[in-house]
Amino acid sequence: MFTIQFLGAAGQVTGSKYFLRTSKRRGFMLDCGLFQGTRDLTELNWNPLPINISDVHNIVLTHAHLDHTGYLPRLAKNGFSGQIYATSASKDVTEIILRDSAHLQQEDAEHANKHGLSHHKPALPLYGPDDAEQVIGLFATQERHDKKVLPDDVSFEYFNAGHILGSNFVLIEKRFDDRDPIRILFSGDLGRENPLYLKPREDPPQADIVVCESTYGDRFHSKTDPQEEFGAIVEEIIKNRQVLVVPAFAVDRAQELIFCLNNLMRDGKIPAIPTYVDSPMATSVTALYEKYTDEHTMLLAEQGESDHNPLSFPSLHFTQTPEQSKALNKLTGPAIIISAGGMATGGRILHHLLNRLPDSSTVVLFTGYQGEGTLGRQLIDGATNVTVLGVGVEVKAQIRKLLSLSGHSDQGEIMSWLKKMPAPPKHVFLTHGENPARAVLKGVIEKELGWTVHLPILNETQDLTLLA
Repeated sequence: MFTIQFLGAAGQVTGSKYFLRTSKRRGFMLDCGLFQGTRDLTELNWNPLPINISDVHNIVLTHAHLDHTGYLPRLAKNGFSGQIYATSASKDVTEIILRDSAHLQQEDAEHANKHGLSHHKPALPLYGPDDAEQVIGLFATQERHDKKVLPDDVSFEYFNAGHILGSNFVLIEKRFDDRDPIRILFSGDLGRENPLYLKPREDPPQADIVVCESTYGDRFHSKTDPQEEFGAIVEEIIKNRQVLVVPAFAVDRAQELIFCLNNLMRDGKIPAIPTYVDSPMATSVTALYEKYTDEHTMLLAEQGESDHNPLSFPSLHFTQTPEQSKALNKLTGPAIIISAGGMATGGRILHHLLNRLPDSSTVVLFTGYQGEGTLGRQLIDGATNVTVLGVGVEVKAQIRKLLSLSGHSDQGEIMSWLKKMPAPPKHVFLTHGENPARAVLKGVIEKELGWTVHLPILNETQDLTLLA
């Protein structure tokens, strides 16, 4: 037996989780993420999984992002006690993310109860800090290119995906007594061909079946140098004495913005500008770049010297306490506030948007994908009135986007990666994309490569022994 069930990211960009059943009463999960975005999507996080949790013996993670790991504490709360595998860098980042997520879950429930914003009486968190600590205790490290054997004649191997610190695509191999092995390749989130400082993604190995992301399957990123594009926006806010608010993923995106600002100031392209990273999680993750120098091209010697550290400059400030965060409400331009989270679904960024969206002297810059139904998507789609933390807000701030910094491959880069497979796979599943995007990519793959492509729906099960 070898089946796959798509428990998330099937027509959505969030909630990545797959269950691979290897025997009648046993299997393992590949990723275990939260759904984010519309209420219909976030409500799915509360639904019981359509599998027995006792059947999940192990979990293999591609990378640390919340939409790939954020359901883990809920799973542990509901009885999971197996081993969770990740690279060392990914494990460290995931621990930071899960602790932060648990804190936000609890904080959001308390806020909803205080202001009567939930129809649940009382509103409860999906999980809390104790659940996060419980699941963190289940982690085991597995490094790239070191094959790990699991029960039921299954093994997996990690390859660098170049998406964030510690990210991977994964090759799963299932062996049988009466037929050839089946090799299934999970792309995870594929990074760019030429990232700013991360080590670039590796070429794919041979596989019978590919499960590939399709976030930007219907578009191409700008060819403009993202640093130059960002620099032009910063020059503009300096000239107009505005405050630039950047909702940014605390893992890698916040660091990329710091890296760009440092280079622009060092090269004399922009003057020093007060910059505040208002995210304890981003602060913690930034420190990991000194620990995992094999993940990127920045030199340890430079990182150890304040004058040369590419992730530091004199006018950069990291806020820690809620009081320091609230003090930024009085900040006047020109200045930059970088705050988590990237799709404006939670975290300190919501307080900054509540405070500054009604202010025409504010520029809000989105630098990554905005999932369907998120506040970020509403803003870049031109909403003039939005709800933030239960409060109706008129949008007078300028809304900008800078997608050339995206950590996801675009259509051309996905195709380039697939074309490097040693031989055509027998079947491709497109996941981690909204339906219009993955439908376009399906057509491109079929036309250019002649491969068989399927768009799975949520909770669909496929027998891999019939496809390979």
